[in-house]
Amino acid sequence: MTTTRRATATDLPFLEEVFVITMDWNPANAKGAAHWRADPTFQQYIGGFPRSTDFGLVAERDGQTVGAVWSRYFTAEEPGYGFVAADIPEIGIGVVEGRRGEGIGRALLNALIAASTTDLSLSVEDGNPAEELYRKQGFVPVGRVGNSTTMLRSERRDAGPS
Repeated sequence: MTTTRRATATDLPFLEEVFVITMDWNPANAKGAAHWRADPTFQQYIGGFPRSTDFGLVAERDGQTVGAVWSRYFTAEEPGYGFVAADIPEIGIGVVEGRRGEGIGRALLNALIAASTTDLSLSVEDGNPAEELYRKQGFVPVGRVGNSTTMLRSERRDAGPS
């Protein structure tokens, strides 16, 4: 059984590992941990975790940390890959190799959605099988950047024109 718990500063090394997993999801294009640790994106997404507005969860199964999800706010001046607006946090999510396909990502995403009180955005590269999970959880495409789709899950589903 998968359990989730709130991520803390002591989880930063694991979140760093998961960040690399999210960036290197496609083995054919993997750049490795050293590349991503040197890339400014690394600090942009997880540096200083947890900031006062960050929220994260860690999944555990069989006594091991097996995945994580976190949300972070970005600005128009320094947007993330899935930036939609400054008041909408972008999420990162990943599951360690060997544990994918066990529902861990779904459990993490569902727990984050349940804890969230705002819209959520993300970016997913073309060909990433996780896109199906995001769609099933209510994320819809709202834009394209390069070979990635920006997706949004809106909490304002019934909002109409004012």
